[in-house]
Amino acid sequence: MLFERMQKESLEARKARDTVKAGVLTTAISQIKALAIDDGHRAVTDADVLKIVKQFLKGVEENLALAAQGKMDAVRADAFKVEKDVLLSYLPQQMSADDLKAAIQKSGAKNIGDVMKYLKANHDGQYDGKLASTVAKEVIG
Repeated sequence: MLFERMQKESLEARKARDTVKAGVLTTAISQIKALAIDDGHRAVTDADVLKIVKQFLKGVEENLALAAQGKMDAVRADAFKVEKDVLLSYLPQQMSADDLKAAIQKSGAKNIGDVMKYLKANHDGQYDGKLASTVAKEVIG
């Protein structure tokens, strides 16, 4: 399970004094626990981990965009790059454009809404939504 892996890697990072990795993992673990508690004190699921990791990645991407504009120092920018790599390691392998095309053709869907429903039901978390939409327009259009 992803959550146990995250806890283990957080402990290892703290022992190794890897403050950036330990910091992002500790914060993510806290958010994941809070999500599960707020949702009726249930056990943490992989879906919870993926949800929080995606949220964190969005913030990291925004910070990296600011860094690219020169709005932060290089040390902080490097820390965000490390955070991004750590977070990406928790996401499933992303489908390529060819994989998406094959899945969309297999779905037999006739419109983009049906394609996106099929992808969410069968490949949730394994594809980039923008890429899926672009490929779907090519296949259907």
